[in-house]
Amino acid sequence: MRKYIFLTLLSLNLFLFACGDVSDEASNKDADGSKETNSLSIIMNEWDVKPTPNYKMGKHIKPGDLNITLTNAGQLEHNLFVLNQSSYDDFNLLDDGTADLSEIEVLLEIDNVMPGNNGTGSISDLEPGTYAFICNVPGHYASGTVGKFIVR
Repeated sequence: MRKYIFLTLLSLNLFLFACGDVSDEASNKDADGSKETNSLSIIMNEWDVKPTPNYKMGKHIKPGDLNITLTNAGQLEHNLFVLNQSSYDDFNLLDDGTADLSEIEVLLEIDNVMPGNNGTGSISDLEPGTYAFICNVPGHYASGTVGKFIVR
């Protein structure tokens, strides 16, 4: 009988522990009850883009506030435009060699970052979805300085 009671209590504790973890994740709150802030690091150089976390490696960002750091590891200046859409394909090019974003909702713009420096920005209350980003320094978008990240 003691063994049965012990196993029942153990099962109940494991169940409550598991439910607590799911609840914390679903509410997107830290242990102290404050709203969780996520981070995305993007390293750019000529013509390579490395986001961390990287969705291609199965890594995603939780919904909520997002802090983004752009690190320029190249020899040319870079900037960052986070778009409220999943695609970075087929933008028209303007005469100055930048992508025409006039019809696109831009969630965040980090102005030109010189080589060896960082730029930062934040997006509040980011919903689940796939978001595209581009470098819109003249010629960079056309050369493939683009990427995506997934919020889920």
